[in-house]
Amino acid sequence: MFATLINYRLNPIFKADFFNYWQEHRKNLLELGVIEKSVLHRETPISFLSYTRWQSREDFESHILKPSGPLREWQVKIEDCCNDVRVLYRMDIVKDVPENG
Repeated sequence: MFATLINYRLNPIFKADFFNYWQEHRKNLLELGVIEKSVLHRETPISFLSYTRWQSREDFESHILKPSGPLREWQVKIEDCCNDVRVLYRMDIVKDVPENG
């Protein structure tokens, strides 16, 4: 497993479009089986953070850093709604830490 935290700083006039595009992009990634879950958090009225759990680092790299086809189209639409998009963290999930301490 692998996780990312991506910051989206929106152009306010595209806020509604951003939400629609982000949800559709997430739906496509879920259908492909490359992500386990993805949640969007509001930091400020124009700044949002997306926490996503990927099946692997390779899935993240091929579907976000080097997307093609429809995924690329959704990603371009999302980026067009933003003044800035940054991958803040790329994190390997630690599996050997006990749940209770």
